[in-house]
Amino acid sequence: MIVYRFGPFRLEQEQLLLSLDGAPLPLGPKVVETLLALVEHPREVLGKAELLDRIWPEGFVEEANLAQNIYVIRKALRSHCGSIAIETVPRRGYRFLGEVSVERSLTAHLAQPVPIRPARNQKPFAIAAALAAVLAVAVGTGVVQVAARSHLPIASTRGFSTSGVRLYAMGKFYWNQRTAPAIAKSIRYFEAVVQSDARDPRGYAGLASAYAIDGDYGFGALTKKAALSRASAYARKALELDPKSAEAHAVLGLVAVDQMRAAQGMTEYRRALALDPRYAPAHQWYGASLLLSGKSAQAYDELQKAANLDPESVAATDWLSQAAFIARRYKDAIAYGHQTLDLSPQRYSVYQTIGMAYEGLGDYNAAIAAYRRYGSTCEECRFDAAALLAHVYAVMHDDVRAQQELAQAQRGVALRQISANNVVAALVAMGRTNEALEMLRKAKDYSEPGALLAIDPRMDPVRGDARFRQYTQGPG
Repeated sequence: MIVYRFGPFRLEQEQLLLSLDGAPLPLGPKVVETLLALVEHPREVLGKAELLDRIWPEGFVEEANLAQNIYVIRKALRSHCGSIAIETVPRRGYRFLGEVSVERSLTAHLAQPVPIRPARNQKPFAIAAALAAVLAVAVGTGVVQVAARSHLPIASTRGFSTSGVRLYAMGKFYWNQRTAPAIAKSIRYFEAVVQSDARDPRGYAGLASAYAIDGDYGFGALTKKAALSRASAYARKALELDPKSAEAHAVLGLVAVDQMRAAQGMTEYRRALALDPRYAPAHQWYGASLLLSGKSAQAYDELQKAANLDPESVAATDWLSQAAFIARRYKDAIAYGHQTLDLSPQRYSVYQTIGMAYEGLGDYNAAIAAYRRYGSTCEECRFDAAALLAHVYAVMHDDVRAQQELAQAQRGVALRQISANNVVAALVAMGRTNEALEMLRKAKDYSEPGALLAIDPRMDPVRGDARFRQYTQGPG
């Protein structure tokens, strides 16, 4: 067994397990493997190609995946200790800085530490303090503590075969990324878990979660109905094996909400949380549903719990950014938004929330920059960005540019490439209230977006209008 130590941290090579004072840390396996590769060769430069080949031997991965792993570690290090534990060597790769010792033994009690010299001018415990920051995510003016999570790979190994442990961890890692290629990979890994551990409910629950996201986000070749049907079937199989599977109940909740059975969905979420209060996705999905039902304060609390329990969750942090904006905690919304981008630089939609939060603070230039960044990312995004820009220009009393952007956004609505909601907000800011409310009345897609629009700070000028309250209550 080979173990690397730095400060109070212990990194087991074989198990890909990072511990702090004996307590396992809930880090994604690819993140730990990235750290391990660098810790094994302190002060040596490891090329990006070498790291990619080692960490993703299956291939089909981009350099951005490696950069994301480095982000997850180094962002926290810089913000908490002011030193760089992982140094970028331009055009070459990365290297680990700090004091490391190695234990090599057949049994842990016979291990003898072998010191490795730290990099020059590096404080002995700088890296230890820095890596402790991986256990926390800075949020606004506070710090969110990360606790052990029973649903995560490291804490879920009991009962799994040796291969099942790693396959399940890989599936969870990719599932958390919330991109179409990553969800497809997570499905393959969870299928392999079912093959290796057919009587363990977690493989089926993992498949249920993956297909639920596949349907909810519209990924993959399956129709939404087919993906959600498959998610329900796998969730019920998991419950046959373990009636107390919080993950399976949470998936049934998400499917119910997606199928417009909100009350049943909320019941399933609460059941999941009663079974496992530390299951982060249940807090996230429950919080999102609360937000869409107008219960913004309760939603914020649930989404913050989700982000606390799983700081690597892109979706939880994104939703928390939106909840912070709705709660008019604009600085927090911006901080959470940037954390989302640190975890997933391709999560471009978060630029909308960041821009709106800057507007709330009165920093219109920063808002414009965020909207333009968002508009540059996809064809549909440019129409939505135009609506957002029309709003900020109207607030700035730049009527000419507001009208120009509005015309572009209205074209996007006519082509059915965007919803009407940001256009409605822009019309309100331009003082064209009747036109805005008539557009909202005619909108066919406001059941969920309209629910958010009902509590959107940008709609304050019409909040007292009975028509606005009527048109944002949902269909029927």
